[in-house]
Amino acid sequence: MGAVAGRALMILTQCPACRTLFQIDSEALEACGGAVRCGQCGAVFQADIYSLDSAAIAHPRKPRSRVWPLAVAAVLLAVALGAQGLYAARAPLARTVLTRPVIRALCRAVPCGLPHPAALGRWHLLEPRVTLSDGGLLRIRARLINTAAFRQSLPLLGVTLRSARGRIIARARFPAHVFLRHPRPALGPGASAAVRLSLHAPARAAGWRLSLLATARR
Repeated sequence: MGAVAGRALMILTQCPACRTLFQIDSEALEACGGAVRCGQCGAVFQADIYSLDSAAIAHPRKPRSRVWPLAVAAVLLAVALGAQGLYAARAPLARTVLTRPVIRALCRAVPCGLPHPAALGRWHLLEPRVTLSDGGLLRIRARLINTAAFRQSLPLLGVTLRSARGRIIARARFPAHVFLRHPRPALGPGASAAVRLSLHAPARAAGWRLSLLATARR
């Protein structure tokens, strides 16, 4: 893939993992041995193997007969960039009344993992009851409620244990399918669910604290 005199050579390639299109300078590609990292999903692949055309897309100085491949590549790149932007903004667009039906329809046609809106401050633990038996069994009972006006994916439950002197001796976080009595992926507005969790606490445990933590956003 050496340089051709008078032309700036570009290679059009496509990530095999997320199908994102890229144009890569042939000299830069040669310098890295053909291996590139996708800027969208992070996958590493051989750009020359996954090129869309076996020949480099050249930028000639004058001949107009070679202009159309550049126009096609530009359109493809514009579509790819537009799709990337739409994917990145899918969550806020899904919360807007005008765009919500369009985004949901697109995500049904092409699964895009539309996340639920998240408002950690609108989750509350009602009537928490924590007991520690003589055998060191810590029982946690509470009711988790979503006070937001929209459906939310469930948060993590954080449990921190402290010694009699107030030092942290254990800390853990649990996903919803572990601490809910009846596991589910999300709760609608105003809905609640029973929290039931039993743990074997260290002998030095004398105090505890419960907290709700955000899950990783997509």
